[in-house]
Order: sequence, then structure tokens, then C-alpha cells
Amino acid sequence: MKRTVYTIVLLSCFCLSKAQKPVDWQTLTDVTWKRAFVQSLGGYYDVASFGASLEALNNKEISIKGFYVPIDMEGTVFALSKSPSSTCFFCGSGGIETVIEIMVKKDHRELRRIRTDKYIELKGVLALNRDDPDHLMYLLKDAELIQVIK
Repeated sequence: MKRTVYTIVLLSCFCLSKAQKPVDWQTLTDVTWKRAFVQSLGGYYDVASFGASLEALNNKEISIKGFYVPIDMEGTVFALSKSPSSTCFFCGSGGIETVIEIMVKKDHRELRRIRTDKYIELKGVLALNRDDPDHLMYLLKDAELIQVIK
């Protein structure tokens, strides 16, 4: 009996350690900007400097809720936004920290069926983009749909 209880406790701890960490949009504001030379662009630009709370999440599996925004006409590039597309950072009402580029897990097709501005929850591996000007500051790699909320 003791052995069974011990095994259950041990397995529970292991499962909890592998679960994704829920992240809210406030956490993503732990960023400051500094002017630096960007070699790939050949000039000085504002570069993100991530705070300790974000560094702790880098390359970790997280879950986050937000509004679904398709980026391209082919349906292959997506973003998750803190706000609906009518008030997104492209429109001047938020900053770059209010949107995450979604890199969908291979063979995961659920996101292609989601309509623009649906409020959803995703899970994936958060990557902090320090130096690739072709991508957003936050990347959610191997992203999968958890649920459509509304």
C-alpha cells in the first residue's frame, strides 16, 4: 500500500513538472529597449532586453490566451494578440509585446479552421527573439490549440 501511494505521488509530481506554465500578457511586458547595431540590417535599431521573468520562460512550454490573427493569405502564418485585430499593435493601440508569432506544430491543422479574432488558448514553447528582424519578438514554437474560448 505504501509503495502504491509513493508511486502515485511520484508520478503526479513528474506530470506536473512537464505541464505547460500558464502565462498572461502582463508577464510579456517585462522588456526594455536599447539602441544597438544590428549586423543583419546594417544599422542601429531598438533591440529588446528581456527581464528575468521572461528569461526564465525562454524555451519553456507555456500556455496563453489571446485573439487569433491570420497573417498571410495562404493560412500558414499566424499570430496571437492580446487584443482583437481592430485594436492590435499594428493599429497603434499597443506595443510589440502584445503579439506572439505562432509557429504551428508539424501536422497540427486545428488553427486553419479558426476564424479571425476568436479568443483561443494555445500551448507551445516560448522563444525570445533577440536578433531576427524577419520575426516578431515573441515566438510560440510547436504551437497547438488547447481550446476555442469564444
